[in-house]
Amino acid sequence: MIYNVFNISIIAHVDYGKTTFFNSIINFCKNYKKFNKKFFFIDNNKYTIKNNLFSFIFLNKIINFIDCPGHFDFIFEIYKSIYLSNFCFILIDVKKKIEIQTLFCFNLSKKLNKKIFILVNKIDIFLKFENLKKKLLINFGLKNKIFYISSKYNLGIFKIFFLNNINNFSKNKIIFVIDYLFHFFLGYIVIIKVIKGEIFLLDILKNKNNNLIKIIKIGIFTPKSFFLKKTFLNCIHFFVIKNKFFCNNNYFFYNNYFFYNFKKPIILIFFDIFLNNDFFLLKLLENDFSIIYKKKNSKLFGKGYSLGFLGNFHSYITLKKISFLSKFYITDCKIFYLINEKKYWYFNYIEKDFNFYEQIMKTKIYILKKNFFKIFKYLLSLNFSKLKILNNNNIIIIIFYLKLNIIINNFFIELQKNINFFIFYEFFFHHFYFSNVKFIYVLINNKIINELSFLSIDNLKNSIFIFYNKLKQNLKNKIIDIKVQFLYKNKIFFTKKINCYKKNVIEKCYGGDISRKMKLLKNQNIGKMKLLKNQNINLEKNILLNLIKNEKSYL
Repeated sequence: MIYNVFNISIIAHVDYGKTTFFNSIINFCKNYKKFNKKFFFIDNNKYTIKNNLFSFIFLNKIINFIDCPGHFDFIFEIYKSIYLSNFCFILIDVKKKIEIQTLFCFNLSKKLNKKIFILVNKIDIFLKFENLKKKLLINFGLKNKIFYISSKYNLGIFKIFFLNNINNFSKNKIIFVIDYLFHFFLGYIVIIKVIKGEIFLLDILKNKNNNLIKIIKIGIFTPKSFFLKKTFLNCIHFFVIKNKFFCNNNYFFYNNYFFYNFKKPIILIFFDIFLNNDFFLLKLLENDFSIIYKKKNSKLFGKGYSLGFLGNFHSYITLKKISFLSKFYITDCKIFYLINEKKYWYFNYIEKDFNFYEQIMKTKIYILKKNFFKIFKYLLSLNFSKLKILNNNNIIIIIFYLKLNIIINNFFIELQKNINFFIFYEFFFHHFYFSNVKFIYVLINNKIINELSFLSIDNLKNSIFIFYNKLKQNLKNKIIDIKVQFLYKNKIFFTKKINCYKKNVIEKCYGGDISRKMKLLKNQNIGKMKLLKNQNINLEKNILLNLIKNEKSYL
């Protein structure tokens, strides 16, 4: 039997009810009420961070629904879902009306030549929407169909299943790898879309980098999973494969047929995490293709990993999930700097004369016309040298260049607080620019402690003095003197001693007691000298966490 395949992406503004609509479709299909989507819980709110899939067989149709994230950290997932779909369902909340992210998704779908349907959600809450109808006609025109639905009560959902689509068959076999994950029972799973041809069981596919995958099972995302002997054209499937693979290219095929390469997300920020048991962390990383990780050893914390994330929100959700499973220690957020125009990063790198080049991001802010002057006034107060303004229908795009260091320190959160309305933005690497940032190494008793190294952005002396006072508070009452030095450009910039705790034990002694006490003190001094030679200074983890804690005064 030949099936007609539909791929439908559900896209909308943040908190407009995409996932509720996605779940109502699942419950509507064969009344499968026991199905619940797995959420990522954070501060009692529910956030979607990855594309979720559900397949439904209706008459001679296979309908694949894709639930997209709404947060800007996962904009790559939005691009990917629109690119893979034939139809785009754009949800609009009756109360919140049309926001900038709604128009952004609409324009992106239009640019990629997708069939667009507007779904006005939550009609059970608010029925007077005459003004909204006028805005819908102005922004979306008469060509796009408009459905009025209630995802909570399944009102108007049945109409969306009657769609038409034509699939063109081709002999070339090409698949697009959407994502991969690890399943406890099935093993390694690759989620794909068949772009051309048919794939059969036990087929072996390869990409340009000669990465191979052997297909053991083929399935679709129905609630009760069943397996197929071959794939359907234009359909989203999952393959069960033997071994884990790493692919730098999203396309797998038989021959050397060239096809457009879909860009992967760029990792911007990094954290070092140290934990006793890494079992849960590794399983979590195997299910999130966007996180880059690398093993790392620390003399103070032990075994750990360096994790790379798409943004602050992505890292916050992932670390929150890890905290439910195991205890861990984590450093501050790190970003890469270029040194002497070569591909050396600032980690553990010392040279006499070197210059740092920091990442400059091309930033785009999308706003509605009515909010333009508020945000423009605020941006002018920040003295940006380059500003470009584009007018695209009802969207105004403000383009400027910003340091990545400023972005990761909650620039957009502070911006949103000052302007009191929602903005949608995206940023990507543009170039490296000479930076005045100074990288400082900390030496304790002539030994470099890499975990205590920090960056000074403004006043070098002030940054070192603040950090020294912090060291002094946390390293007091030790039995030996601790020599603290700060190294900058391979030169000792600052040296001071944190004296050990001393008590006058001879003050209340008389006669022979004094001579005995003096002998004990000599023996103690010999022991202290041995400690200094062997460098056996144990810094507790709590002390280190206080020292590496992020503070605006010196980081």
